[in-house]
Amino acid sequence: MKKIFSFASILLVNILFSQIQAPVFNLDFEKHSKKDELPNDWIRWGDSELKIDSTNAVSGKNSMLINVKEGEGFGCVAYKLPANFKGKKITLEGFMKYENVTDGFVGLLVRIDKDGQSVGFDNMQNQKLQGTSEWKKHTVTIDFKENADEIYVAGILVGKGKAWFDNFKVTIDGKPIEKLKPVEKELSIVEKDTEFDTGSKFEITNLNEIQKRNLFILGKVWGFVKYYHPVIAEGKISWDYELFRMLPKISNKDFDNELVKWINKLGTFKTTTQKLPKENEIKLLPNTKWIADTNLISSELSTLLQKVNNADRSDKNYYIQLHRSVNNPDFTNEKVYDKMKYTDTGIKLLSIFRYWNMIEYFFPNRHLMDENWDAVLTEFIPRITATKDQKGYTLTLLELIGKIQDTHANIWRYNSVLDTFLGENSIPLKIKFIENKAVVVKLEEEFKDANVEVGDVILAINGTRVEDWIKSNLKYFPASNYPTQLRDIARKLERSNDKFVKITIEKASGIKDVTVNTIKYKYFKEEPISHKIINDNIGYIYPGTLKKGEINEIMDKFLDKKGLIVDLRCYPSDFIVFSLTRYLLNEKKDFVKFTAGDIKTPGLFTFRGGEMRVGGKNKDYFKGKVIILINEETQSNAEYTTMALRVAPNAIVLGSTTAGADGNVSGITLPGNIFTYISGIGVINPDGSETQRIGIVPDVKLEPTINGIRSGKDEVLEKAVELINN
Repeated sequence: MKKIFSFASILLVNILFSQIQAPVFNLDFEKHSKKDELPNDWIRWGDSELKIDSTNAVSGKNSMLINVKEGEGFGCVAYKLPANFKGKKITLEGFMKYENVTDGFVGLLVRIDKDGQSVGFDNMQNQKLQGTSEWKKHTVTIDFKENADEIYVAGILVGKGKAWFDNFKVTIDGKPIEKLKPVEKELSIVEKDTEFDTGSKFEITNLNEIQKRNLFILGKVWGFVKYYHPVIAEGKISWDYELFRMLPKISNKDFDNELVKWINKLGTFKTTTQKLPKENEIKLLPNTKWIADTNLISSELSTLLQKVNNADRSDKNYYIQLHRSVNNPDFTNEKVYDKMKYTDTGIKLLSIFRYWNMIEYFFPNRHLMDENWDAVLTEFIPRITATKDQKGYTLTLLELIGKIQDTHANIWRYNSVLDTFLGENSIPLKIKFIENKAVVVKLEEEFKDANVEVGDVILAINGTRVEDWIKSNLKYFPASNYPTQLRDIARKLERSNDKFVKITIEKASGIKDVTVNTIKYKYFKEEPISHKIINDNIGYIYPGTLKKGEINEIMDKFLDKKGLIVDLRCYPSDFIVFSLTRYLLNEKKDFVKFTAGDIKTPGLFTFRGGEMRVGGKNKDYFKGKVIILINEETQSNAEYTTMALRVAPNAIVLGSTTAGADGNVSGITLPGNIFTYISGIGVINPDGSETQRIGIVPDVKLEPTINGIRSGKDEVLEKAVELINN
């Protein structure tokens, strides 16, 4: 009897222990301290009002209220969960209620982070939930990434209005996260190397010629070995930390011999005869001729690197993967160094070397850059070494990023240096470059000052002429082409750190100085209606505000119209490449082809998957003229959409140079937690001509004029109507 009792007691203790160990997450907003305005463990993103609402809930006593007022931008309340689980899909389910939501959207958000960067994300933006709605259950599902670090679930409101959230539930492959057994994350060999966790221990400010030469060779060799050597690919060595171990040797006149010993320590590997694809399948070959140049490096180092070049590599690499189906690069396992010291020369050099080699081996458009990429490395090694603080480091990296001339490439996450550089306040008016002059094209509702009108040309701001400011600062505005740089500079001219700015304007009546008050910076987003009918016989679509699936309802109403205008001077809110073209074609047509990189042969880019086709048999297709409007705002998805639409019969592309950056983006995180993108695949016209940097070439070129702006005309749209009617 005692044995039975003892066994039962042990069993009961085990059950209680397992229950105690099960995680309890505060996903229903019920637990909170009276001192806090947020429920326990919830965090704030954004500047808007967040508070518990005990008068309005789906279940329990509390819901979470986000109240975004005019000018605040967005509000988000987020909860961090561990990511130590196994599974394929993660789902956030939650109830939402919203009221008078405009100028944006409301949604549930799921984000998965690894090594400080997002590897999975959805915030329901594409559903364009606006207006007012009573409580409804919503769900959002994304691919789960095993070995990730953190999961964030959140409620978000962008624009203005109110939204309530309640009763969140998180499941992985349908199983509640609370009931899943955590997987213990075993430290990798790389993670066990902790010698430089607090910094590189290498500082130098002035380089002599030997050090400059050795650092140039080190940067190229370090990157080549990173992506070509099978041992590094296995993830058995922290290649960042190996760089730090080599840096103290850069004064050695026999530095190449040090590199040989360094590489030989990695161990042996099998070699093979490298086979390249057929010539007609190749877009770009690797830039690896330098490894055989004994005028650049020693013959012994050259022989060893050529052996590494012929290594028998797999298609898996610890530091690089290709995204499934699309094949754009996925840079993985890169340390963020978010607490770096800006006197740490080793980490600053790592930043240059990491970015330079990512571009060298995995940027599909490297052949379109104006400057020699080796020369850029030579230039930026001493420049990054000489930086003394966060500002110098950040702006130097921003200038480096601009060298690849890709509109997708910039510093995209919040950065205090850039926030100050751009300006924490804004003038409540919109500026665009028209006829290469900064022109006021809109007065926002918040604009209360007199003496400024639409069509006024801004000649100077606080005494600095606009053209002089552009000459000094153009390098800080990365883009594929000059018109797109001017697009982004116009947005900068609207910002300031001052409470008011003095601007010199040229009006139709003459030149005068005026003072304009600023407000806290906000992005003034235009929200035109998604479609309308012009002159009773022309359909007009503005893809920037389309709701998901709305294109089908629109086209059913537009099929009998004389013409169709698709205004792609915006970024589409819904992907309409296939859904719209099925209304415009009676056959399948090629409209694009792609190039992508290669893990086995880094630096090689080949054509992938043949031409992409749109359309199909449809005897009731739209038979009127199709006019597609483009300008420098037409970027990425908008350019891709234009490429698809222009193959329709009677299609005309009207407007001016687009942003010249198409294709799926790939994220890059640099030390200091600086995040940027590149265009990750090559997007090519069916005839083999480039789209990157060039953009979409209009059939009819037309740009707005200052006189047109002053007259309140949209000259491009008016020309589209004329083309249809004539």
